[in-house]
Amino acid sequence: MKYWISVRKVQAGRFTDKPELGPTRYLRVPDAEVPAPNHQIGMSQWIKEIIALFPPSPTDPKKGPAGDLLFFVHGYNNTVEEVDSRHRRIQAGLTANNFSCPVVSFDWPSGHSALGYLEDRDNARITAVRLVSGGIKPFVQAQDQPCNIRVHVLGHSTGAFVVREAFDHADDGQVTATPWTAGQLVLIAGDVSSISFSADDPETESTYRHCYRLTNYSNAYDEVLQISNVKRIGLAPRVGRVGLPLDAPQKAVNVDCSYYFWSKYEKSQGTEDFLLTSHSWYFSDEVFHKDLAITLRGTIDRHVIPTRSTPEPAGMRPLATMSSLINISQEPPPRG
Repeated sequence: MKYWISVRKVQAGRFTDKPELGPTRYLRVPDAEVPAPNHQIGMSQWIKEIIALFPPSPTDPKKGPAGDLLFFVHGYNNTVEEVDSRHRRIQAGLTANNFSCPVVSFDWPSGHSALGYLEDRDNARITAVRLVSGGIKPFVQAQDQPCNIRVHVLGHSTGAFVVREAFDHADDGQVTATPWTAGQLVLIAGDVSSISFSADDPETESTYRHCYRLTNYSNAYDEVLQISNVKRIGLAPRVGRVGLPLDAPQKAVNVDCSYYFWSKYEKSQGTEDFLLTSHSWYFSDEVFHKDLAITLRGTIDRHVIPTRSTPEPAGMRPLATMSSLINISQEPPPRG
């Protein structure tokens, strides 16, 4: 069974790809089916069923269910079918690495046309509050019961922008302005300005405040994010392409995947497949899945995760480099 939250508009009994918001719906979806409006159940029942997925705390059964839960927030230009496919891949990757962590997709109306990119970002701002008020916050409130479930968040592409806006609104909006903290916050191919993740930047100050750790995966070969820069008149390089700024706080770490990506996907350079792969390879890559599982589990330090190597000189910035199991170390050729 899969669990979703969708804020897409419904038309003729189906979720549409139009960039128009609908009401918040809580979905219980059979594994073999694509999410649809007829999968809707009440919020209380939805939360109850998800909590029931977790076993009692191994250290103290009186503390109730314990474990990890991951909210996945997709990016721009994703159909319901595409989000469902990525949801499945993330879930399968975590399971393959012996990490029991149910994935919950937060599905928003991200459009289906390149011309709608800026409109998507407006929708992202409007809908961001629902991620907290309708998703994360109910699980934090459930901790008042005998319950110890750690809530993590993964944002891809424009989904990273949704997450940042949601965390920022959590300190400003009346609906979400209550104490809460997510566990691990993970950004992949983040379509958000890199400089905004500087320490004390007002745009991300709340983001850092409401998470235990932020891990940003960047790829210098991400061609979709280069297109994003062009659409924004070449301003503000994206955090998913150039990484975190040098003055990011200590709780943030940047995992530079550029060398690893180039070593594995170079052969498709110049093709349409390369453009799309450069932005979304994370969903099907086994090394990333392993790195993500270890990151969310949080039992070892970020600097000794075995899929990473730390570049020299150490301590210059919150940076690690994703390596393959054979330790990719050569620099990729320069790109214009």
